[in-house]
Amino acid sequence: MKAIRFVFPRAKNLICAWHVNQNFKKRFAFLNRGTDQNKKDLYNKIIQLPYTNYQEQFLELYNEIINSELLSEELKKYLKSKYATKDSWVKAHMKSYFCCGNCTTSRIEAKHRTYKRYLNSTKRLIEIFQCFKELESKEIKKYKDEVVSFSKKEKKILDKSKIVKFFCEDYSNFAVLKIKEELINSTNYSITKKSNTLW
Repeated sequence: MKAIRFVFPRAKNLICAWHVNQNFKKRFAFLNRGTDQNKKDLYNKIIQLPYTNYQEQFLELYNEIINSELLSEELKKYLKSKYATKDSWVKAHMKSYFCCGNCTTSRIEAKHRTYKRYLNSTKRLIEIFQCFKELESKEIKKYKDEVVSFSKKEKKILDKSKIVKFFCEDYSNFAVLKIKEELINSTNYSITKKSNTLW
């Protein structure tokens, strides 16, 4: 991994969130044993760190963990060292880099597993390219099928959304479809009280 920065100096070296999650599970496994619910809750917060979607959410979760009396100074030091490299493994921070929406290596590993079923050291170069071409075409077809399936699910969400129905009464279907994502996302925000003001 150290060689990447020299070979591809402009590339951002990211770390698989799933692997970080697995490392956390091993290191903090002691919190998940026994019947102490406070320890179990802390364990769940720690292993969720790599998958947090918003930077504010991550910071709030991290501060809550680091201030816990259930962790030793050694473990807090470990978490602080991880925090220093958060841009490489936290989903909320990884979003700012071009990574096609991937925060884990699972897709790449799945592709490797598929290739290994069809290829071995005795295959000729032309057979390797044919294999790649065939598998890629299957993957593209699968992707298109997923898009169609997702569109149907999205339509169901739109049909159920009260805010979308409200706008449909005054605007055309075309106009609503153009802003549908913003309309649905607007219902996901929560209201919190800050300085006696509702936000």
